Amino acid sequence: MATHINRKHNLTSTEYLKRFPGSKFTTKEYRQRQSLSAKSRFIQNPELRKIVASRVFDFIKNDKLRLLLSRDYKTAKNCLVNDLWKPSIILYGSLIEAILRERTETDSFKDALDHALDNKIISETEFHQIHVVKDSRNFVHLHKELEEGVKVVNEYWAKTLSDICESLIKRFRSEKKL
Repeated sequence: MATHINRKHNLTSTEYLKRFPGSKFTTKEYRQRQSLSAKSRFIQNPELRKIVASRVFDFIKNDKLRLLLSRDYKTAKNCLVNDLWKPSIILYGSLIEAILRERTETDSFKDALDHALDNKIISETEFHQIHVVKDSRNFVHLHKELEEGVKVVNEYWAKTLSDICESLIKRFRSEKKL
């Protein structure tokens, strides 16, 4: 995220945190606590995993897209657990794009991001984080990754995208219940 903020906005991490008070970089300890909490719930109730998996994307109206989202969501989670950062980043980026495009009814990821920010669907921090990853998805092309030499294909970005994706799913699912 620091590279994106520095390149696009000419801000250091310190300046960014001053400009956007309350912004936090998620810690590894927090992620571990969250993971252990979910695991303990699944251990207590083995059927819960099936229930949760079947309704994760129930806020998406398009049935075919919902199936694709469920498939890629499961794969992205498996990649993350197995420290496969690059496929995890690509898949979570794809999930976020599909969710936002469907939610904002736009035809491009850029338009979906802009619309989501303007309508407060995502925070400004999430907007900037997603932009970094949006650009890094081009690293699926190995020569692009070599030319850029940027280090965004790593654990931090994979887990950041996972967190954003989970946050969007949680927000949209709770809105659906209203």
